[in-house]
Amino acid sequence: MDGFSRRILWLEVARSNNDPRVPAALYLNQVKEVGGCPLLLVTDCGSENGIAASMQCVFRTNDHDELAGVKSHRYCSSPANQRIEGWWSFFRRNRSNWWINLFKDMVDYGLLGVGNALHMECLWFCFSKVLQDDLNKVKDHWNSHKISKSPYSSVHGVPDVMYFLPVNHGHEECLVSVSEQLAEDMEVHCQSEMEDNIYVEYFEYILETEGWVYPSTAREALRLYQHVIELQNE
Repeated sequence: MDGFSRRILWLEVARSNNDPRVPAALYLNQVKEVGGCPLLLVTDCGSENGIAASMQCVFRTNDHDELAGVKSHRYCSSPANQRIEGWWSFFRRNRSNWWINLFKDMVDYGLLGVGNALHMECLWFCFSKVLQDDLNKVKDHWNSHKISKSPYSSVHGVPDVMYFLPVNHGHEECLVSVSEQLAEDMEVHCQSEMEDNIYVEYFEYILETEGWVYPSTAREALRLYQHVIELQNE
């Protein structure tokens, strides 16, 4: 989240929430997309943010402002980072609880075993793209809605507008240019060893041989998941 405009910069579903290469790759993709990094990157104290924090400091090594170098990243406790924590609370109430309850129901009804590798791989195959589509809609809706003025914050307006036109809201541009070469040099720190996934090949084989198409809704994803699992029980 951009600290001034409250614009969501990325909202991505991933297979791991503790691999530091995952948030590092998302951060680096954003840097490459906009051609620069922020003046200051603030993260919680989790070890999964270590690589992204190091990248930020490298990008700002040769700058000379008061937030240059190692000062360009700051760790803070999750409760202290009110902007993003407040948004996560909003997201939990308005959207993610629906998904959490769906997956909990699948466990309760015996459809999903969290310790079963086949079940978990099938869950990812059937639901990940559908979930990402939903996250994209959430992000787009948030970034285009109007933040109302409140006694607790002086920031109000449409996040997209405030992000791209900060001077119209009395704020300076805080993007620091990063060369394409330097950004590309950082990619090695985000790469993981590629492993053949026999499950994906099998799931794609089922789609092809049985005439199924990849699901576009949660209902279709659930039907496909149940069908694949039932094939294993025959």
